[in-house]
Amino acid sequence: MKEFLEESEIIDFKNKEVFTLAKELAQDCKNDEEIVKNCFTYVRDTIHHSGDFKDEITTCKASDVLKYKTGWCYAKSHLLAALLRANGIPTGFCYQRLSCSEYKKDIYCLHGLNAVYLKNHGWYKIDARGNKKGVNAQFNPPFEELAFKLEEDEFDLAHIYIEPLDGVVESLTKNKTYDEMINIFPDVSHFIGKAKTLDAQRLSQITNELTSYIFEKEVPKWFEDELSKENFEKRISSTEYEHFLYVQENKIVGFIAIKNKNQLFHLFVDKKYHKKGIAKELWNFIKEYFDVSNMSVNASLYAIKTYESFGFKINGEEKEYLGLKYQPMICIC
Repeated sequence: MKEFLEESEIIDFKNKEVFTLAKELAQDCKNDEEIVKNCFTYVRDTIHHSGDFKDEITTCKASDVLKYKTGWCYAKSHLLAALLRANGIPTGFCYQRLSCSEYKKDIYCLHGLNAVYLKNHGWYKIDARGNKKGVNAQFNPPFEELAFKLEEDEFDLAHIYIEPLDGVVESLTKNKTYDEMINIFPDVSHFIGKAKTLDAQRLSQITNELTSYIFEKEVPKWFEDELSKENFEKRISSTEYEHFLYVQENKIVGFIAIKNKNQLFHLFVDKKYHKKGIAKELWNFIKEYFDVSNMSVNASLYAIKTYESFGFKINGEEKEYLGLKYQPMICIC
């Protein structure tokens, strides 16, 4: 956790003005939530969003955001991180990939926000980009109230980053004016994101195409129902499951699902994207955010070698359920 408290060239909270403000905002606060709320509200309401106000300056460093009182969403997240880290509150950087048609037609770009570690709630996302008509971000733990509701083809990137993405820093550093910025917003070509119910149709499509390809005989009706759009929607909405997507070239090409934090429930990659390391990347992400020791999986016979390469070992006899054979396995990572 200590890496989420470090100063850097961009998150320069030892700057006199930044540090002084951080302590002023924390004065008389009784707990970490009160400090976070004060810092969040200050950055959200006091610092201009450069896009909303069309300010002709592009800031990046936390101290510059404070000095000029303006910043794009990314830069505002840099100042908020600096204020919170100065007060000993672990803070990271999060991104969403959103439609940017507000600025330029038919483009997508990253949107920057923060995640803070609260003692009573764990990691909690906050979005200090600045409110306006149709945007109403709030600090209301444990409920996350961010600036934007994700639509189809928009995604939450799943990682919590220690430092701002290089592409974000490069964009803020190179683009000096409003017009320059809206023509070269930061973006990513591939990423791991969190699933939303709007993604259910695509997940159903991937799994049904792949299972039809794998199984020589007709896929049982009960299994087709299991992989239906409606059942994916139920699982994505449930707190029992967590689904993570691999998005490449604006398309979901694979996903992994974890049940009850200790069972690898699904791992599918679009057959056109096999042997590109996508399954391995998804598993490495899971290893970073979950305790995978003793994580179990009921592996189809087709997938045993893949799971063995991840560190799973056979755990019991081969079984069959309603005509489908599978092998119980357990991770010994």
